Amino acid sequence: MHRQVPDKATEQQDQQKFDEAVNRKGKVVLQTLGGVGVVGALLMSAIALNNSSEKSETGSSAKAGVTQVAAVAAAPAPAAATQVVSTTISGSSKVGPDGKKHDAFTTTEFAVKVGQPLTLKIDNTDDVPHSITAPAAGVNIVAQPGTHTYSLVVKQAGKFQWYCMVPCDTDTSGWAMQHPGFMSGYITAS
Repeated sequence: MHRQVPDKATEQQDQQKFDEAVNRKGKVVLQTLGGVGVVGALLMSAIALNNSSEKSETGSSAKAGVTQVAAVAAAPAPAAATQVVSTTISGSSKVGPDGKKHDAFTTTEFAVKVGQPLTLKIDNTDDVPHSITAPAAGVNIVAQPGTHTYSLVVKQAGKFQWYCMVPCDTDTSGWAMQHPGFMSGYITAS
């Protein structure tokens, strides 16, 4: 049996076609991801700017300055030392005053002791991440799809509004992100 071996010119042409196809598709993917990143950054900046222009409902100790606080995914904590609050995130699940169904957390009010962690067990039933973001309290928890545990810590007393910074409830122009009881609520630290 005799096998035909491609000549050098054919091999080079095939390699060149392959390289061009990879470069073309790679550029499209990178350009798309870059565009999505820019749009996301602009949206988050607009939300942060809008929220920073509103007066926060904080006590006099909070007016002295904002302390950065880490709100990160927590390792299993001792059950006796930490309070646990469970909440679920569902897309198009709660009817608003407009009669439409909106994205919502089942729990939107969180009471914490200053400096003490509150464990949040979040069941995100949606297929995209959502967040509990309160810049004035230094809180930014990004809840990935599925059930995960997070730690909420606030280092100053006050009542802080939080919102979901990830664009959601898009069929109603993000209405739920701006209304407490849906994809927004309050963290009260005492």
